[in-house]
Amino acid sequence: MSTERAALRRVTSTEPHLGVRGGALNVQSVRMTTAQTSSPVRFEGSVADIARDWSMTIRSAPPGPPRRIDGYTIGAIPNIDGPGPHGGEVHPDGDEFLYVVSGTMELILDDGDEQAVGVETKVLLRSGDAYVVPRGVWHRLEPVEPSHLIHVTPGPNGGYRPRNSAQE
Repeated sequence: MSTERAALRRVTSTEPHLGVRGGALNVQSVRMTTAQTSSPVRFEGSVADIARDWSMTIRSAPPGPPRRIDGYTIGAIPNIDGPGPHGGEVHPDGDEFLYVVSGTMELILDDGDEQAVGVETKVLLRSGDAYVVPRGVWHRLEPVEPSHLIHVTPGPNGGYRPRNSAQE
């Protein structure tokens, strides 16, 4: 079997994998799957969905309320400028990870519900900053300057507030 074919074979169980991290040798379990394509996928305007069974798909992510899945969605949003994408959202199934690749964003957390914004707490996120939004906390992001954001969002449940003129 060629080296390339061996690397692409399906493994039904995890195998030990040796890797080097920070100069130290470590052993970790990985799950290998058959490659679907030999070409990279243009990710802008898309998200990666990781289902509870750890399978992964990439799909387009049109504007508007996010499509929730039973698992996690990873997205990269470049060139965020102007009003944020929504008036607030909440994730009852888990924490959300936010990472600002470039720019500056204001994260607004509140204790409201789907109909009303509650008491707000504002957190400034600069390039290189990460934040974990706790499960069940309403939040929204507003760019302070053009920004690039990576998010890891839990599903399948969640609330969403559309933008209104008071937030613009």
